[in-house]
Amino acid sequence: MAVNPLFKHFRQPSVYVKLPSKGKFWPPDALDMPPNEELPVYPMTIKDEVLIKTPDALMNGSGVANVIQSCCPNIKDPWALPATDLDTLLISIRIASYGSFMDVDTSCPHCKAENTHPVDLRVLIDEVKTPNFDPIEINDLTFHFRPQTFKSLNANNLISYEQQKLIDAITNSDLPEEEKTKQFNLMFPRLTDMNIMALVSCIEGIEVDSNYVSDMNHIKEFVSNCDRSIYKAIREQVDQIINSSKIPPVNMQCNECSEQYSTEILFEQSNFFE
Repeated sequence: MAVNPLFKHFRQPSVYVKLPSKGKFWPPDALDMPPNEELPVYPMTIKDEVLIKTPDALMNGSGVANVIQSCCPNIKDPWALPATDLDTLLISIRIASYGSFMDVDTSCPHCKAENTHPVDLRVLIDEVKTPNFDPIEINDLTFHFRPQTFKSLNANNLISYEQQKLIDAITNSDLPEEEKTKQFNLMFPRLTDMNIMALVSCIEGIEVDSNYVSDMNHIKEFVSNCDRSIYKAIREQVDQIINSSKIPPVNMQCNECSEQYSTEILFEQSNFFE
């Protein structure tokens, strides 16, 4: 097949980014890490732009996964990417496609005025930290942690969204209170199981009596049946890991009253990309 004469005018990488995970926690063959550990990031194509705004593709995660693979070809399996790398990749794709600055709409908590401020996304990337995944000991057990994969994170978010819709539907229905209570009681086991699975997905393995348990079914069975104090300690450690990888709030100054305030930048794919 003849080489397309327009080939040299195809899109080129416009951003190079280092992953917070530094390639750790990626399965074999899921990531082609360059020697300098800087991944090239390409701007989105028109096909990517359409895909990232398609509701069904956003809901099931395929839109985000396909766009990441399109714009970051070194990523061979986007579903396997650690959640700690997700914000960095999305911000990098946004920068590669639209530039470093993004307008953020906020409401001043002091005077309630609506404000629009430009935010330098390069600064946000610099503030993404690599969480501490060092093992911890609880009683006679040593827990080793890992980040959720994008696949696991997306599945949990989807279940949570469906459950919230169901809760809203029951709450706003004309069912008798007794029937509402019955429906809620039927939901609680699934919600509990969802929370347990989200916790289990962050546990790489557990050392006990010279054994290393990494079977997810065994870990789930343990988390479902352990003492509540152990469950609470695991939950607190996982929450600390998740919170430490979040981008800190951005400081703003109100255009009306000049008061300072801070706001979190949420990366909703439906409105994060123009």
